[in-house]
Amino acid sequence: MSSSSARGTSASAGAGPEALVRSLQSVLARAQSLDTRRYESKAVDAIQETLAPEVLGLLAEARATFAAVAERYEQSGSTSVSTSALDPSADAGFSSHIDTLMEHEGSAQQLVDIAVIAGMELAQRGARLRALLSDASSWDYIALAAGLRRRVLKAASAILQALAEHEAIELPNAWYLTEIERSLQVRRAYASFRARLQVEHPPTMIDMYSRLRLVGTALAMLIGDDIYEHLRIADRRMIRELQAKVIGWLRIDASKSGRFPGRAGTRIWQDIAAFAGLLMQVNNRAELVEHDQALLASVDAGLRASSGDALALRSALTRLGALRGRDPRLDDVLESSRSVSTAGLIDVIASIGISGDGQGRGAQPSW
Repeated sequence: MSSSSARGTSASAGAGPEALVRSLQSVLARAQSLDTRRYESKAVDAIQETLAPEVLGLLAEARATFAAVAERYEQSGSTSVSTSALDPSADAGFSSHIDTLMEHEGSAQQLVDIAVIAGMELAQRGARLRALLSDASSWDYIALAAGLRRRVLKAASAILQALAEHEAIELPNAWYLTEIERSLQVRRAYASFRARLQVEHPPTMIDMYSRLRLVGTALAMLIGDDIYEHLRIADRRMIRELQAKVIGWLRIDASKSGRFPGRAGTRIWQDIAAFAGLLMQVNNRAELVEHDQALLASVDAGLRASSGDALALRSALTRLGALRGRDPRLDDVLESSRSVSTAGLIDVIASIGISGDGQGRGAQPSW
């Protein structure tokens, strides 16, 4: 498996800040254009011929650019990076480490640390992609490719933002997101998906066809969302399996029997409802548990000190919008047009009951 060469926009040794910015923007654009979704129905040989070289070409450009950043800003010939913090089996170790480094703004050392640790991580991941055995599945390749894409986006956006701050360069958008910001995006996407399904109102045999058509639309919208590339591979596989079941059922020619197979449709709906429930496990991500605990405590304290003030209530509801998808009861308060009292909102907050291990009342086991 050979890598395509890095594009001519990667930075060369000794490149200035403006050239580095252009190179980082090129890496970001290239990573964003890498769409692993279109390979989910491809055979392994097609992936080996197209996706793998595309990913390796992206890695070559990214590593060359990160190396140029490190060379320009390296001051002492060594970095403060602790490579032991990296977990090669998960995004969280790498991404959280980048977030920690981004907390120290404005120094050349910060740029070197991020660039070096990102280059090392990409080298490890690229080696794993090259070493995939002949019996690897399509999803094995997609999992590695999607993980590499996420890492390139994370590192390039972090370096670009840090460089712009260090050099006082104005950028319209550096694209950098912390892990909590990304997790909030995922949760909102899952909440929207669940809302479209209306799982609390199971279909009858009479409206099974129309409801499963709506399910098919909801699945297609989730797959088409930009956040889909950041979902767990296990979730993506299940989404595709459910989509295939729904499409297969909808294509049955009812004219031959006079009706659609209602029992099969019911089983598909049950699978979909169960999957929608499993998506609530996103709330058990450590960063979301910490975020939600802090926000709920702050809002609760503010409400109790407000003496029922209407302005404080509106402010609390606005802040609680960040928890959309955390709890159905809170979602109902946020989405409904009915008014809620301060005391009522305090009761809803108390009912959520997030514990230190992420298990709220009725929460699913942690993943």
